Amino acid sequence: MNKYKIYSVFFLFLIFISCKKEGTGGKAQVSGFIIYNGNRVPGAVVYIKYGATTFPGDNPTSYDSQQTADSQGNFVFGSLVTGSYYLYAIGHYTYPNLGFVNVTGSTAVNIPHTKSTVNYDIAVTQ
Repeated sequence: MNKYKIYSVFFLFLIFISCKKEGTGGKAQVSGFIIYNGNRVPGAVVYIKYGATTFPGDNPTSYDSQQTADSQGNFVFGSLVTGSYYLYAIGHYTYPNLGFVNVTGSTAVNIPHTKSTVNYDIAVTQ
């Protein structure tokens, strides 16, 4: 009887440690571009919220991590596990010789597989 208790406890322990919620520690990634009126927005800040399917709000402290888009408006969040995420972008689009406008946008993201690379462009508006 003690033998079965030990096996049961060990089995439950394995189930517990194998369950991983959304976040880092995996081999998946989310990448994309920040797009305003068909143009890429370089230098925009992209925030990510783990385990979210709805907009967490525009307060940056509500998010788990952030990245700055490169000079082509590209962003990448790597080392993620399967699950749901929410992306929120804030930036400035500069019109040649006319100045800039503040832009924001967001999108829900789903990573379906452990080693997925999913692409989600974020459309931003004024």
